[in-house]
Amino acid sequence: MDKIKIDFHVHTNASSDSLIKPRELAEKSKKTGIIPAITDHDTLEGCKKMREFGVDFIQGCEIRTLQGDLIGLFINEEIPKKLDVEETADRIREQGGLVYMPHMYDTTRKGCGGAYAALADIIEVFNGRCLGRFNDLAKETAIKLKKPMAAGSDSHFLFEFGQTYSEMEYFDKDDPKQLLKALKKADIVGKSAPFYVRGPTWLLSKTRKVLRKIGLTR
Repeated sequence: MDKIKIDFHVHTNASSDSLIKPRELAEKSKKTGIIPAITDHDTLEGCKKMREFGVDFIQGCEIRTLQGDLIGLFINEEIPKKLDVEETADRIREQGGLVYMPHMYDTTRKGCGGAYAALADIIEVFNGRCLGRFNDLAKETAIKLKKPMAAGSDSHFLFEFGQTYSEMEYFDKDDPKQLLKALKKADIVGKSAPFYVRGPTWLLSKTRKVLRKIGLTR
C-alpha cells in the first residue's frame, strides 16, 4: 500500500517571516511527494492561497499563546493570538482539530515547554530549525507521555522544504483520528536547516513590520 509523507510545519509568505510563495510550494510538493501542513503565524491566508493550486495539504495555523507557540491542525477558523495555552487548545478541539506542539523546548523561540506537553495530541520531535538537544528532549517527553510523534521542517524559505517529514501508511487525510492512528507507526525523516537561516528570518519579519507601519505594504 502507498505511503504518505507529511511535513507538519510549513510557512508561506502569509507569515511575515517567510518568503515561500504558495505556487512554488505546491510545485515542490508535487515534485517531492511530500504533503505540507500549512501553519502560518496567526493566519489561515496561506491555506486559502494553496487551494488555488489543486494539491493536497493539511490546513493549520501556528498560534502565539501567552505561554508559547501552539499549532492547530485541521482548523477552519482563525483563533486569536495571546490567549492562555489551555484556552487555545480548547478552541482548536472545538473545531475538530488537533493540538500540535512545535519546538517545545527551544529556548531561542517561543516554545510552550514541557509543562504543557500533556495538552498536545501530537508532539513535534524533530524540528528542522531546532538547535542542540531540543528535539531529543521533545522526543523523550513524547515517549514518556505516550504521545504521537511527528516531524516539521519549520520551513520559511523554499529550499528548506522537502527534507523533513513523517512517513506513514496511507490513511484518509481528511480524518484527524486516522492521522493519529497512522502516526503510531510513522517513520521520522529529518534534516536540520543550515544554522544561518534564523538570522534572515528575523530580519525579514522586522522589515515587513516596519513597512506595514509606514503604509508601504499590508
